[in-house]
Amino acid sequence: MNINAKYFGEVSYEKDDTIHIINGLFGFESYTSYLPLSFQEDDSMISLQNLEDETLSFILINPFMIYPDYSPKLSKNDLKELEANSIEDISFYVISVIRDSVDKSTVNLRAPLVVNALNRKAKQIMLDQPEYTFRHILGNIKQKEGK
Repeated sequence: MNINAKYFGEVSYEKDDTIHIINGLFGFESYTSYLPLSFQEDDSMISLQNLEDETLSFILINPFMIYPDYSPKLSKNDLKELEANSIEDISFYVISVIRDSVDKSTVNLRAPLVVNALNRKAKQIMLDQPEYTFRHILGNIKQKEGK
């Protein structure tokens, strides 16, 4: 199969490459089929390309790469819904808004996308952890890490 990806142009993919987001992303609930495309070899930053609307793509970042102390807590129900046997089966990504200045770019640590790496099922969850907000400024995170 092929898609004209927003940031990559024409891309070939297989069904096994896609992920299914249960109930879609917040604000985009009707869109559930996505293709993750890596900007780098290590998957620290990906384009989450929607397969139903080629103009819809989100930039996701591995939160542990920018905030090593990130410790999201999943409920047993979240794991069950993702059909995950343990937290080790799970990958976390956060939606980012990339600005001209990286220091002014933001990430949503409060509502990560949680992906079962084994079956490719995913869900955006709302963490009940007040230390995480919807708009963490990357420049502020880097300053805290540098202390």
